[in-house]
Amino acid sequence: MTRLLLFLFALLLIVLGTPVFLLAAAVQTQPLVSERGSMAYDDAGRIKSLLKQHDPRKLQDGQVQGLVISADDLNLLLNTAVPYGERQRWQLALLEGQADINFTLALPANPMGEYLNLSARLEQDGNRLKLGQLGFGDRRIPGWLFNPFITLADRHLRQHYAEYDDLMSALQMVQAQPESLRIVYEWQSDLAQRIQSRGQGILLPEEDRQRIGIYYDEIANQSRELAGSPVSLNRLLQPLFELAAQRCASGGVPELENRALLLALGLAISGSSGRQLATGIDSARQRALPMRLTLQGRDDLAKHFAISAALAAAGGSALADAIGVIKEVDDSRGGSGFSFADLLADRAGVALADAAMGPAAAAIQERMRNSAGESVYMPGLSRLPEGLMELEFKAAYEDLDSATYALVDTEIERRIVNCPLYRPGLGQGWP
Repeated sequence: MTRLLLFLFALLLIVLGTPVFLLAAAVQTQPLVSERGSMAYDDAGRIKSLLKQHDPRKLQDGQVQGLVISADDLNLLLNTAVPYGERQRWQLALLEGQADINFTLALPANPMGEYLNLSARLEQDGNRLKLGQLGFGDRRIPGWLFNPFITLADRHLRQHYAEYDDLMSALQMVQAQPESLRIVYEWQSDLAQRIQSRGQGILLPEEDRQRIGIYYDEIANQSRELAGSPVSLNRLLQPLFELAAQRCASGGVPELENRALLLALGLAISGSSGRQLATGIDSARQRALPMRLTLQGRDDLAKHFAISAALAAAGGSALADAIGVIKEVDDSRGGSGFSFADLLADRAGVALADAAMGPAAAAIQERMRNSAGESVYMPGLSRLPEGLMELEFKAAYEDLDSATYALVDTEIERRIVNCPLYRPGLGQGWP
């Protein structure tokens, strides 16, 4: 009996201690992935083309679609389009029948180390990839140790989540090739809608959805007065932050209230009713009337500012910045042209989101509800180039990582940092 108890105790220590040991091994003083890599001009255009090619609005139910995406594009997407990517770095290498993934997460200050380093090797197994190896810092664990748990998790998900089971059926092939990944899938619009709904439920709990609905309702009320003639965005932001401050005085959390405010603002300015995102916004509730909101006298800048702030609130500043650059590159290829003024409005919106959801969230509410004007949070546009078509842009700036482009980019950041709302600086970077 004593031996049995000792055995069970030892087994319990192993079961409970192994995850702790592995996570401790993954915390290190140096990052596994040292560089994020910057987006190039042609990269942004290629990503936009890829998204257009696989636009779900152009696909029919039951249509089998093939997608080949390069390792470079996957790394670009992982490092710029993954929500809340400011403190994480990814690196993917693709070989014939093999995918190696490295991941680094910057940690808050602690005595163990500044980075969480994880890695995985995936190996081809028929039409799918299976786990071949997991890495925790310098420790390497064979995949067969984890595969029983992966099988159990897969079985659980298939039994309890119909969307997951249907998704696995629709995903017909995932094949690792040298420097590229090939995916074959069957498009099912109903499945896409169910996955979207499930994802929103996970990312936005009911309490958050109700909170967004409250701010959207306030926007709808304000729109009755503001609809018609052009009016500064400040006229809408002030009462919204006034409402946020009032709710915080009654027990609301400043960061959460500000996030809901920015998400509701993005919904309203983009023209969305928000029915799928916010509880209480439906055909029975009033909808925000179209408003001609402006920044620096321009309605396009108000849209850039508000939508970028909402994107940053929803998915982080890296995602919002990437979408802004991709939009300008696309404009330079047949639209209104590449505009650094638009980028300034994008970055200012992101800066507002970072500040409003950071440690000074309550102070941001006070400053915004009493804002003396747009200059508190939106810099001036003087001498920023606009309307650059592709050939003009490349002739003047070569690429998005060139020294010439960096000069303008640095000037944009300087102007934002010097806005009263964002002093003494922007957010927190890598340790």
